Amino acid sequence: MKPVNGVDSSPAPACQPTVKKKADWNYHPPLPIALSPVFDFSPSPGAALSWVANAWLKLTPPVYHLLNAIIVYLFLWPSITTMQVFEWRWALTILFINYAVVFILAVPLHLHFYVFAGQKMKQKFDVRAMEKSTRFTFNHQTIDNVFWSLISGVPVWSAWMIVYFYGAANGYAPVLNCFADGPIWFVLFFLVLRFWQSFHFYWIHRLLHVPWLFKKVHHLHHRNVNVGPWSGLSMHPVEHVLYYSSIVIHFVLPSHPLHVIFHLFALNLGAVFSHSGFHKLLVKDKPVIKAGSFHHQLHHRYFECNYGSEEIPLDRWFHSFHDGTSRATQLIRARKKSIFARK
Repeated sequence: MKPVNGVDSSPAPACQPTVKKKADWNYHPPLPIALSPVFDFSPSPGAALSWVANAWLKLTPPVYHLLNAIIVYLFLWPSITTMQVFEWRWALTILFINYAVVFILAVPLHLHFYVFAGQKMKQKFDVRAMEKSTRFTFNHQTIDNVFWSLISGVPVWSAWMIVYFYGAANGYAPVLNCFADGPIWFVLFFLVLRFWQSFHFYWIHRLLHVPWLFKKVHHLHHRNVNVGPWSGLSMHPVEHVLYYSSIVIHFVLPSHPLHVIFHLFALNLGAVFSHSGFHKLLVKDKPVIKAGSFHHQLHHRYFECNYGSEEIPLDRWFHSFHDGTSRATQLIRARKKSIFARK
């Protein structure tokens, strides 16, 4: 097999590759990695439109989230009128739907990448496999990740949705009843939500890296230096509450139920994708969909960088951006020394 980015990616037994150095990436996209041009200080409308088109006009994670949201809304979601009165039936329906969509994505990805090694080490960022270690709950990374995702993640996510929909059904949030109520806003809001999600995530994430909160809460997620599909939702319950508080935008801006379902699917299924550990899902060596995020993989390895996502360049503006290059690694390591010297 040919080297990938200068590192031999041929798999050894049990999918453990032989690499030159432990610090090398098995695979990375072209460097330096790019951020969205939408908010560049030197505007480039063509580049911005191209970025938006690439996100929405082919099979990508946002399109996958939207398709799931449409199916769920049309065929499974309780009606707004039903949710005017709290009943366990509709509340549990939301909970079971959320469990189902996570299982439908996370289980096949985990099986493909880590159990059956369906694409071996092709486009896997980190050379390491899932770990068995005493630092994880039940001494096993995968079991730990599944446990926190299902015992805390999905219930907290569902609770936020139940609170929102009960409030919206009773007039505590502005609601779009149908597409005709505001067709331009109906479409535009899907784009806005991606940027809101990025903005909210950056600031919540910076908060979670405050030393006390990191030690008490965020460390649970950061035990995953090398990540897999179940790592994305593996968080402390307090972090889940903060992470899903992104939903508050729907108490302020007019939203159709489809917007809300899409938004929360993007938060959750997006985390499953972005933590998959592989750049793209390959079938017969052909890319099907972008899976992992090297931008966020860098955060899990170096911690004090890339707090946000590629949609809004907040990390660049606040000097915490790691673009994947050796020079950026040196700068981030110096930044970490400075941060820890102040603690």
